[in-house]
Amino acid sequence: MVTKRSVSLDDEVASSVEEAAKQDGVSFSAWLSSAAEKQLRVRQGLRGVAAWEGETGSLSAEELAAGEALLARLRSGVSGVASRVRRR
Repeated sequence: MVTKRSVSLDDEVASSVEEAAKQDGVSFSAWLSSAAEKQLRVRQGLRGVAAWEGETGSLSAEELAAGEALLARLRSGVSGVASRVRRR
């Protein structure tokens, strides 16, 4: 199911989205929908981390560094990420 909405975008943003959608071979709406889905996953992840920290305390510097390293590997497309930092 699809819900139609009318949105207003800054002219520069709209032009950039249009170009990105064209490069990705999708419609303007599909590109915006994908971007919104990604942002919602980020928000959900941040809420999850905040809840986890509320139960167990803030992440240590070592845990934050390990998370940053994992993110860098995932973004670079390196597979087989098996290193984990143990929780205190």
